[in-house]
Amino acid sequence: MQQSKSILPSSLHVLIVEDVPADAELVLLTLETANIATICEVVDTLDACQQLLQEKSWDVVLADFRLKGFNAYKVLELLKQSGQEVPLILVTGSLGEEAAVDCIKAGMTDYVLKDRLFRLPMVLKRSLQEFELKRQQRLATAQIYQQAQRETIVNRIVQAMRKTLVLDEVLQTTVDMVSDALQPSSCLIIRPNATNQMVVCNVNEAASQEWKQLLNQPCEAYSYFAEALHRDELIVVNCTEDLSQLAMQELAAQYRVHAFLTLPLIYQQNFLGGLSLYQCDRERNWTSDEIAMIQAIADQCAIAIHQAQLFSQVQQHAKQERFLNQIGHTLNSSLDPGYILQEIVRLTGECFGVDRALLFAIEAGRIHIKNEWLISQQIPSMTDFNASVAEWFDSPKRTPQDAKTNFVFHAPDYTLLPPTPARLTLVHQKDVLSVLSVPIFIRDQFFGGLEIHTTTVHRRFTQDEIDLLQRIADQAAIALYNAQSYERLEQIIQARTRELEEEKLLSDAANRAKSEFLANMSHELRTPLTGILGFSSVLLKQVFGSLNEKQQQYIEKIAACGEHLLSLINDLLDLSKIEAGREDLILESVDVRELGETCISLIQEQAESKGLQVSMAIAPEVDYCVADRRRLKQILFNLLSNAVKFTETGSVTLAIDYGKKPTSGTPPDHLSTTSCSPILTPHSPFITFNVIDTGIGISPEGLSLLFQPFQQLDGGLDRKYQGTGLGLVLARKLAQLHGGDISVTSELGSGSCFTLHLPKDGQEAGDSRE
Repeated sequence: MQQSKSILPSSLHVLIVEDVPADAELVLLTLETANIATICEVVDTLDACQQLLQEKSWDVVLADFRLKGFNAYKVLELLKQSGQEVPLILVTGSLGEEAAVDCIKAGMTDYVLKDRLFRLPMVLKRSLQEFELKRQQRLATAQIYQQAQRETIVNRIVQAMRKTLVLDEVLQTTVDMVSDALQPSSCLIIRPNATNQMVVCNVNEAASQEWKQLLNQPCEAYSYFAEALHRDELIVVNCTEDLSQLAMQELAAQYRVHAFLTLPLIYQQNFLGGLSLYQCDRERNWTSDEIAMIQAIADQCAIAIHQAQLFSQVQQHAKQERFLNQIGHTLNSSLDPGYILQEIVRLTGECFGVDRALLFAIEAGRIHIKNEWLISQQIPSMTDFNASVAEWFDSPKRTPQDAKTNFVFHAPDYTLLPPTPARLTLVHQKDVLSVLSVPIFIRDQFFGGLEIHTTTVHRRFTQDEIDLLQRIADQAAIALYNAQSYERLEQIIQARTRELEEEKLLSDAANRAKSEFLANMSHELRTPLTGILGFSSVLLKQVFGSLNEKQQQYIEKIAACGEHLLSLINDLLDLSKIEAGREDLILESVDVRELGETCISLIQEQAESKGLQVSMAIAPEVDYCVADRRRLKQILFNLLSNAVKFTETGSVTLAIDYGKKPTSGTPPDHLSTTSCSPILTPHSPFITFNVIDTGIGISPEGLSLLFQPFQQLDGGLDRKYQGTGLGLVLARKLAQLHGGDISVTSELGSGSCFTLHLPKDGQEAGDSRE
C-alpha cells in the first residue's frame, strides 16, 4: 500500500481529555512548538467528552490515562460509540510496560509520557499515518467488495441470459434481476418495433400494474432524450424537479417519478434500445458504482439483442433456404407444367404468410391468371380477372418494358396509387391492400410474373423478402423452361421411337430372311460339295488307275479346299440355325473327364506336328455336367484347335474345375497361367473349362474384335493363320445357348486363356434358349 504524501492535514482538530489544566496547556504548547496547527478543545468530564464526540469530527483524541472519576478506557468506549475512527493517544504521567500493552490491545493507538512530551509530535504523525493507511486499505477493500458485488450481479444476469435463446426471456430476466439488485420502483427496456417506433417491450415483474400497462406502448420520454441516447450518452436524473424541460417535468409528475436513470443499448455503433430505472417513492442519488454496474449490464444486454438478431437472421435465411430447397425438390419431382405452377403459388403464399399468391402470363397482349392460391375461401378469387397489358401495367413506372429489365413492383399501400379502372377493380372487388410482384423470364423472354397480395392489413415487404420472391421466380423460370424443353424433347423422342420401331421391324425381317436364306443355301451348297469331296477321295485312292505327281498334288488341293469349304458351310449353317432360333439342344449327363480326353486326342496329332506339349488338368471333385454332348465337344474342340493354331512353341492345357459365371461383357483383367476363373466348391452351379496356351496372345485392341463374325486378328492380304472367323462366334453362341458364356484373358506375346463357363446341371440352359 502506498503511503500518503501528506501525513498531517493543514489544521488538526484535537480533543484533549485532561483534568489538570496545566498539563493540557503543556500539551498545546508542545504542538505549537512543533509547528502543528491545531483547533483544540479541552474537556475534563466524561459527559463533556461524549457530547463533543457526538457533535464534531476530530482528527485525534489526546487523553490522560488516569482521570478524575474515570480513565482512558471510558474515553475509548465513547470514541467507538461515536463511530469516529481516529487515533487515541495517551498522554500520561506514568504507565508501566504491562499497562501499556493492555492499552494497545484494548484499541488505544499509542502513548507518550508527560516528562517526554517532545516525542508527542513524532507519535502524532506516526499514528495519523497509520490511520490514513488503514483508511485507504478499508476504502480499497470496500471498492473491491463493491466491484465483486457488481461483477457477481452482472455474471448472474449474463448466466441467466445464456440459459435461453429467446430474446424476450433474456430481456425479462435482465429487468427482473436489475430490479432485485438496485430496488428501483420500476425497470424497463424500450426497443424499436416493426415501424421503427420506440415501445416498451419489457417491465420488471415487481413493478406496479400502472407500469405494466405500458407494455407494447410507445415510450413518451424517448423523444426528449433520443439524440443523447443515440450519441451513447447516459441520462442521469437525481431529482426530476431539476429538469430543464417543462414537458418532461410534467410527464415525470404524471407517473410520480422523482429520479430516473436511462442507458442506451448500443452495439457496434448500432442503437438497439434503452434500459431505464425509475424511482417513484423518493429522490435518488445514483452512485458511480450503480451507474457502472448498470452500464455493464446494458452492454451485455446490447450484445444479447445483437446475437438474437443474428440468430434470427440465420434462422430466417435457413428457413428461406429450406423453402427454396422444398420448391426445387417439388419442381424437380415433376415435369407437368400445370402441377409446377400450382405448387409455386401454393408454397409462395404459405411461405410469405400472405392472403393471395398468383402467377400470371402474357398471352396475345393480355394478362391471364394462370394459377392462384388463397389463404381461405373468404378471399376473393382473381382467376376471372382479365386485363390488357396496358391496363395491368398502368403505373408510370410499371410497364412491360420495365418488367423486361427485371422491374420489381412493390406497393405497401396499393390504395394510395392513382386510381385507374383496373386498379379500382382490384381494390374494391378483389380487396387488394398491398402488392409485391416480380417478373419471370424464360430464356430472356418475358413470360409473366409472380405476385403476392394482402387483403386484410397493409404490409411493407423487406428487401430480403423481395430478394426471396425473385429467387423463387428464377427457379420457376428454370422449371418452366425445363418443362417446355421436355415437352419438345418428348415429341422428338416419340417421333424417333416410331422411326426406330419401323426400322427394327424391317431389320428383324431382313435378319430372318438372311438366316433362312443361309440355312437353305447351306443345304444347297453342301449337296454338290459332297460329290466333289467323294470324287476327289476316289481319285486319291487311285481306284481307276495311278496318278502322276502333278495330278496327285492337284487332287489333294481340291480335297483340302473342299474340306475347308465344308467347314465354312457347316459353321454358317450352325450359326444361322441358332440366330433363327431353330437350334435345339439335346441335354444329357456328360462324363467330363472322358469328354476332355476325347477333345485332347483330336488335336494331339496337330499339336505334336508343331512340337507342342498338350495336357489336361481336371480337379478331383469334377465328375459330370449336363449339356449337349456334341455341341460341348464342338466348343472345346474349337477352342483347343484355335490354341494350337496360334501357338508356335510351348504348350496347350485344358484345365477343368468349378467356378462362377463371369460378369457379362467384362473379361478378366490379366492372364493367370494356373487358373483363369475363381475356384469354388463342388456345389458351385458352374463348371469351367480353361484352355490355356503360350501362344502369340492378344492385344487390348484385339480383344474388342473377338466374338465378332468374320473377324480375324491377322486380317489382311498376307494372312498367316487361315480360318473363317466364325469359330469363336459359334462357340460363344453355343455356350450362351447352354446358359453359360466364354470369357478370355490374354497378354500380347505371353499367351491366352479362353474359359468356357457352363451350368453344371444345365438349369439355365432352358432360360437362355427362350
